Amino acid sequence: MQLLIYTEQTSERLTYTFDFILGELLGLAYNITCDKEVFASYTGAKMSYSPKPVGSELFFECASLLFESDITAQPIDFINHDNLIGFYRVSDLSAMPFDLFASSFLMLSRYNEYLLHKKDKYHRYRASQSLNYVGGFLSKPMVNYYALYLKKLIGAKYPQVQFGNNRFEYIVTVDVETTYAYTGKGLKANTKGFIRSLFQSNFADIKKRYQVLFRNRKDPFDTFDEILAVCKKYAVRSKFFFQVGNLSEFDTNLPHTYGPFKEIMRAVSQKSDIGIHLSYMSHISNAVMEDEIQRLEHITGVKVTSNRFHYLRFTLPASYVSLSRIGITEDYSLGYATRSGFRAGTCTPYFFYNLIDNVRTNVKIYPFAFMDTTLAQYNKLSADESLEKILQIMKWVKEVEGPFIGLWHNSSFTETGIWKGWKNVFETVAREAAAITAKSE
Repeated sequence: MQLLIYTEQTSERLTYTFDFILGELLGLAYNITCDKEVFASYTGAKMSYSPKPVGSELFFECASLLFESDITAQPIDFINHDNLIGFYRVSDLSAMPFDLFASSFLMLSRYNEYLLHKKDKYHRYRASQSLNYVGGFLSKPMVNYYALYLKKLIGAKYPQVQFGNNRFEYIVTVDVETTYAYTGKGLKANTKGFIRSLFQSNFADIKKRYQVLFRNRKDPFDTFDEILAVCKKYAVRSKFFFQVGNLSEFDTNLPHTYGPFKEIMRAVSQKSDIGIHLSYMSHISNAVMEDEIQRLEHITGVKVTSNRFHYLRFTLPASYVSLSRIGITEDYSLGYATRSGFRAGTCTPYFFYNLIDNVRTNVKIYPFAFMDTTLAQYNKLSADESLEKILQIMKWVKEVEGPFIGLWHNSSFTETGIWKGWKNVFETVAREAAAITAKSE
């Protein structure tokens, strides 16, 4: 049975939001009508999204956001209701005290990121300016929780309605921006490294560098086989993002022409999905993007359709428009470097909405839940503290049966310094996710 929705008018924003919440998250078939008589005579499950109810249907009072076409500062009021937090207060006639659809669109579109704001030193939108952070729910996929609450309301009023099923899944993504610690760095760089370690009395590093360069010891950043082994052991899907851009202040990987680096890329591409890790300045030039993608495709023989921007650095909507033009259909850059959680309020992949043109695009965004460097470097958490935080976010994602995407680096498993204990973190997260998945089957 289809759900019939009445609204006084439709819009691109409205259908986009309904398609995600009702279609993608709840698996509902639905139709929209602007005809009151047709709606009133319908005998099946129905709801209205309008200023006033038509009859005794499930009624959600609407704010104006989904019927607007411009971008203006929004009047934000944090409304708490049954462990949910929304932004647009409505009357007591509505099934909820806030407009969950307008609140969802505000987060999904990253509306506030289009407004005037102060960027960080890398010209990125600051997590501290996020409504999700200010409201205290950045770590929870609030839009997914909205959908669960809506499911409960619809099911209570119309028990005959059938919903789709979603499943929890853990996905490991790995950024490869420093393939080796010592190998391939050249005489000058390694000599500087020896001298620096000597002045710091870091004899362990001197010994390790010597053994790698002269005794054929495995480079400490060459953790690819270990990562893949853990993923295989726990049946976890993986995707590696390789940086093959030219050397710059922020792009310090080995040249893409370096033989052992090429061998790593080819070997990993045969065992895992791969994507491009577009360089720091690439988002301002389609030509640079295309060149880097072609490099990776030529080396691996794999068609590249996925990206993650280096330093999570991009602009809205220009970067996504560029990705679409050059054939990238999946982007994994959605998250903050300084805070774990869900930048757009959801853990579920969704299509980017271009607010300038007011149109849904063909670029699907894959939000990540946490990043290893966020926890260890920015937040200065120990391995045990990081694991606790990761497992808590995993629990919330499991509650909404969504995908749980982690962002790791091949260089984070050296078991030295801030990375002591992180091999255990990586395997424990995979093991716990596998246990959750097994219980769901």
